[in-house]
Amino acid sequence: MRLIEKECPNCGAGLHFGKDDTTCKCEYCKREFEIERDTEKKKLDDQFILNELKTPFKFFAYFTFSSMISQIIVISITFVIIIIVAFNLIQGLSDSNSLFNRNSSYVTSTSDLSTSDYSTLDIQSRILISRETTGITGMYNTKGNFKREKIYVVSNDKTNYIIPIYKAEYANISNSEDKHIIYIPIIYKNVKTKNNSIAFSLGEGKISAPEYHFNDNNYSYGYTDLDTLYNEIIKQYENDYKIVTK
Repeated sequence: MRLIEKECPNCGAGLHFGKDDTTCKCEYCKREFEIERDTEKKKLDDQFILNELKTPFKFFAYFTFSSMISQIIVISITFVIIIIVAFNLIQGLSDSNSLFNRNSSYVTSTSDLSTSDYSTLDIQSRILISRETTGITGMYNTKGNFKREKIYVVSNDKTNYIIPIYKAEYANISNSEDKHIIYIPIIYKNVKTKNNSIAFSLGEGKISAPEYHFNDNNYSYGYTDLDTLYNEIIKQYENDYKIVTK
């Protein structure tokens, strides 16, 4: 088969193709061309026109394969883009006002809490108290559910605390006259409300109370009166925080 020799219009390298071929590809720059016979030229030797193929990936292929320089440019740009995306993602996850927390706000008053918020607080707090005291109260059982006696919302421009207080009545299983009433504070920090709900930001609460001993062996956590509880838990916030109670 007769081979036609031409120069690549892109890089000048030699091209070789058959007389009857309709396309060819440069081995150096990887550009592809459509072969057309030039019918207007009346010569003994056939004349051929090389038209670059118009493929959807032409632009991408040019920058990726045409030269070593373009490959370095593409890799560098890709690396920079990855760094920028990763940085913004990390910054977004750490930003308390971004992603899921966007359009949320700190709870600063009991009026920010809905009926469902109180239910959420009570359920989570009762579970926490039961979990933390299981196995240490011994022969003393609670009489009914832990009842919420009071709730404090403590806040300033930087943070907030929601502190519900629960009343727990314990009685000796074998001696109903042996009763103990204690008050257990649960502290939730940085609680936000979004769409009238605090459930998404409530997190794990923390019991903040000393051990209350029923006898030498059995105990729970709590205070014997609300005044002592206030002085040890709430009073420290009076100067720098707004305190709302209900």
